[in-house]
Amino acid sequence: MPKLRFNDVLVDIGARQVFRGAEPVHLTRKAFDLLALLIERRPEAVSKEDIHRHLWPETFVSDASLQALVSEVRQAVGDSGRQRAIVRTVHAIGYAFNVDVAVDAESVAEQRVVRAWLVGELSRIPLYAGENVLGRGDDGVTMVDDTTVSRRHARILVNADAVTIEDLGSRNGTWLADQLLTGCAPVREADAIRLGSARFIYRPVAGTGSTQPVKPEPPQ
Repeated sequence: MPKLRFNDVLVDIGARQVFRGAEPVHLTRKAFDLLALLIERRPEAVSKEDIHRHLWPETFVSDASLQALVSEVRQAVGDSGRQRAIVRTVHAIGYAFNVDVAVDAESVAEQRVVRAWLVGELSRIPLYAGENVLGRGDDGVTMVDDTTVSRRHARILVNADAVTIEDLGSRNGTWLADQLLTGCAPVREADAIRLGSARFIYRPVAGTGSTQPVKPEPPQ
């Protein structure tokens, strides 16, 4: 997954690490998830409701908990408020990531290695190392040509030690092994994945670094 840079900050989404200069910066799990979400949606404002659904999908928490996470993120990335805010408060809506982000070229090259495939009845979709956002129409989204699929439907993270999937607030839901996803879940070889009504089987590539998929059977 590409490493992202802004100001003196490096964010490694795949490794879930933040550095200022050469020094690592500690963030709690929820605070890191919030930072990653705001960076992903930049420059758009993310509503408090969307943030709550992303961070606490099955739990009610007060706005004070979100404000505490925002403060933690701001402190971690050096957002003092004296200059241009990095995390901007959007009155009565939520928050927005407010600075330009550069992508490390070496991590992009690594990301473009095909690690797995979603195999459907009529098509197959490559999954690369790192983050794969599946949907219809947005920049940076892997196209799933089905009208029941939302513009940003689901995210699959492909790391060396694990593969996970989560729904991104889609209209028609994301299903793993016939279970509706309400959070993040691990994906294993031959798992059935459904995005709306689009059905796939997850198949990792054959061999480390290979771009040739395991010969699959079509989903039933």
